[in-house]
Amino acid sequence: MVRPQTALADVGTDHAYLPVWLARKGLVRSAVAADVRPSPLQRARRNIARYGVGGVVTARLSDGLDSVRPEEARDVVMAGMGGLLMARVIARTPWLREGDRRLILQPMTSAEDLRRALSRQGFAVLRERCARENGHVYCVMLCAYDPPRCGGWDERFFYTGRVSAKTPENRQYLRRQTIVLKKRIRGARLEGRPEEAEKLSAVRAQIGALLQRERILRRRKRI
Repeated sequence: MVRPQTALADVGTDHAYLPVWLARKGLVRSAVAADVRPSPLQRARRNIARYGVGGVVTARLSDGLDSVRPEEARDVVMAGMGGLLMARVIARTPWLREGDRRLILQPMTSAEDLRRALSRQGFAVLRERCARENGHVYCVMLCAYDPPRCGGWDERFFYTGRVSAKTPENRQYLRRQTIVLKKRIRGARLEGRPEEAEKLSAVRAQIGALLQRERILRRRKRI
C-alpha cells in the first residue's frame, strides 16, 4: 500500500524493519523511522547501519508524529499499535488533512473503534486487506482525508470495514469478528441492554450471510 518513491514515516517503528526493507527495494525516496522509546530506536539505528540505508532512512525519537515534519511524510504507516492510540495520534496531527497524504494502519486491537474515529475525523477507508502471521490475522487499512466519503456507514462497516470474503485471510478475519460480536451480544444482554444486543446481532447475521454467499460461490466454481 506504500506508494512508489514516496516520503514515508513509520510510527512506532521498533526495529525499523519496514522502512529498511522498503529502502533496500528502492521503493521509497526517504523514510523516518520514528519511535517514542529510546531502546527500540537504538535497534532501529543498528539495522539502518547494518543494511546500508542510512542515506534514505533516518531514526528519530518522536511521540507519534510530533517530531516529524509534514514534508517528510506523504505516506504514514502505523502498524502493531492499538487502534485507539492510532486515533489519538491522527487527531493531534492536523497536517495529515493537508495535501495528498495516505495513512496505512494495522491496528492490533480496537479496529472497529479506529474506523469510527477515522470517520468522525473525516478520513475515508479506501481499501483493506488482511494478512496472517503465526496463526493470527490482522487487517491493514489504506486511508486518506476525504470528508465527503465518510458519512452514511452502517454498523457493520465499523466491524468489517472494506474487508471482503475473497481471500482465506479475509475470511478468517470476518469469522473472528463474529466471535467478537457474540461476546458483546452476550455482555449487552447480561447488562440489560437489549437494544444494543439486537443491533449487534443484526451485524453478526450480516457478516454470517456474507461468508455464506462466498462459500456458495466457491463451491459453484469447484463444480
